[in-house]
Amino acid sequence: MSYNIPREGDMLESRMIELIKNHLEISISQDVADFDNVDCHIYSESTADGYDVYMCTNNPNQPSICEDVYYYDNDLCDAFQDQIRYGDRTFYICDSIYEDCYFDDTLIELFAEYVEDIVENDELDITLEEINYLKKEYELEDEEANSAKVV
Repeated sequence: MSYNIPREGDMLESRMIELIKNHLEISISQDVADFDNVDCHIYSESTADGYDVYMCTNNPNQPSICEDVYYYDNDLCDAFQDQIRYGDRTFYICDSIYEDCYFDDTLIELFAEYVEDIVENDELDITLEEINYLKKEYELEDEEANSAKVV
């Protein structure tokens, strides 16, 4: 699935994903070789009687059944966002779960949530053209102009 489709005019979804990952300082690997070298692991397991369950855990060697196991895979994107808020920065996400659960869409939603901070982040590799586009698209200039009015 390609996310190099222009979104809302100019910016590619892949660029939005790149910016939010850089802003939040997170990395996501789908390479199982990275499994042991990340803060958070998102993957599936099978139960003894053949059902699939989904894991979002910081400790894959001793996951908490109550806190780390999900019956439905559609809860994993929310768990992923929670782990970011808790401070995790490196993630392993099984490639089939990444696609099936639309993690790219979750990252784009996070981009929209943090767009004002992204525009103001001087450490990001973002062009002036992109900043101007985002200010216009997300109506950031209008908010700043309205808040600066003297009543």
